[in-house]
Amino acid sequence: MLKIESYEQKSCTVMRLDGDIDEDGMNVLRLSLMKCIQAQRCNVVVNLEAVRFVSYMGVGVLVERLRQLRACNGDLKLTGVNLYTERLFRMVGITNVFETYTTEAQALQAFAEAA
Repeated sequence: MLKIESYEQKSCTVMRLDGDIDEDGMNVLRLSLMKCIQAQRCNVVVNLEAVRFVSYMGVGVLVERLRQLRACNGDLKLTGVNLYTERLFRMVGITNVFETYTTEAQALQAFAEAA
C-alpha cells in the first residue's frame, strides 16, 4: 500500500511516497497529483526515497501528471530516485523527461530559482 505524506512549501507541494507504485499505489498517486492540479498547486516535488517498486503503469502516471502540471505552468521534480527506478526510467527512455535531485531542498531551490 502506497502512503503519501504531503506538505506545502511556499508555492510548491512536496509529496513523500512510502511503499510501492503498483496497481493500487498508482491510483493513489494519480488522485493525489490530480488534487494538486485542481487546487492550482502545480509545482510538485515527489520524494521517491521510500519507494521500493515502480510499475510501468506507475511511470505512465508520473509522465501523464507531469504533462498536466506543465500545462498549468508548473512542473514535477523527483528526489530520492533509487537505482531500480533509475534503470526503469532508462529502459522506458524517459531519463531526460524528469528533473531529478538528491534532496527535497535541492528540488525546492530549483523551483525558487526558476520563479
